[in-house]
Amino acid sequence: MLDGVLNFDLLDKCSKCGACFDVCPSCLNIEGYDPRAVIKDILAGQSGRWASSIHVWQCLECHQCLEMCYQHYGFENAMTAMRLYATAKGMHPPQVKRGWDMFVKTGRLGEPAAAGRKKLGLPEPGESGKEEFLKLLKLYREAKKGSQAQ
Repeated sequence: MLDGVLNFDLLDKCSKCGACFDVCPSCLNIEGYDPRAVIKDILAGQSGRWASSIHVWQCLECHQCLEMCYQHYGFENAMTAMRLYATAKGMHPPQVKRGWDMFVKTGRLGEPAAAGRKKLGLPEPGESGKEEFLKLLKLYREAKKGSQAQ
């Protein structure tokens, strides 16, 4: 599944470099977090062992690795691919499902705090775009269903 998502040549170079490890906030602050181990297993065809690991969800997507990377490919790409893989397998943290359900229901990942906005002198939040999103989601699901039928 990851073959079409990741560039294995760049990932191999990434696994041999590791320059970004020392600037990654998660690597520096979360015990046991080491994307190099994930990349090693991806390259060995053993990515499934990480699908249920909390570590694939601990990448902050801060882009520090991309900034440091001489090939601009950082291990963020591997962690993003692993999150997609885990989600497709239904192996995501419960808060991911709750966030998705909230987004589908309201068009937002959370409700803006009206009192806090008023206190800060911020305007009322705009419309969420929920209806447009639901139309797109319906079209996507229909297209996916059509492609699976063929």
